[in-house]
Amino acid sequence: MHINRLVFLPLLSVLLLSLAGCVGGITSPSQFYMLEPISDLERKGPVGAAKNPVIILESVHIPHYVDRPQIVTATGKNAYQLSELNRWTEALDYNISRVLAQNLTLLVPAEVGFSNTSTTAEQANSRVSVNILEFHVDPQGQAGLTAQWHISRGDGVLQNRQVSYREPASTSDYRIIVEALNECLNRLSRDLAVELKPNLQ
Repeated sequence: MHINRLVFLPLLSVLLLSLAGCVGGITSPSQFYMLEPISDLERKGPVGAAKNPVIILESVHIPHYVDRPQIVTATGKNAYQLSELNRWTEALDYNISRVLAQNLTLLVPAEVGFSNTSTTAEQANSRVSVNILEFHVDPQGQAGLTAQWHISRGDGVLQNRQVSYREPASTSDYRIIVEALNECLNRLSRDLAVELKPNLQ
């Protein structure tokens, strides 16, 4: 009996340590986020207008450092982190392009298509390309979006402009981080719509 206890106690200790390791090794499931378009309440023109102008969204480029499933945040000077547990639901460049198109459709209003898929490309009143230079939250918890846009008609460039937006966010709450980045994108959409309207008349 004494020998059995000597064998049993070490085995029990190993078993308990193994169970503790298993419990401690359990990771939380990944959370997935997506940028969303503005509300229909911001529609600027009459619903069902007889003829809306046509805008072609030719390209939306994002920087390579955010072109990945993980959400990227800055942690210090020249330092960034990728969150394995907080990810974009779809490719970020596609998500941004789709939201921009939906926003411009409501805000201008216009028929917005893409150069590689639209059947109305030849009827375009204006063409737009957007080059995003920055899209992340900084170490102080400020969401930032910096972008260049180009508006053209025919063979001529009507406008080149660089803009930058900041929104209070968080350094750890990814729901707030995504909402703040989303608002930066919506502000870009509103300003772009304002600049497009005179070129569509």
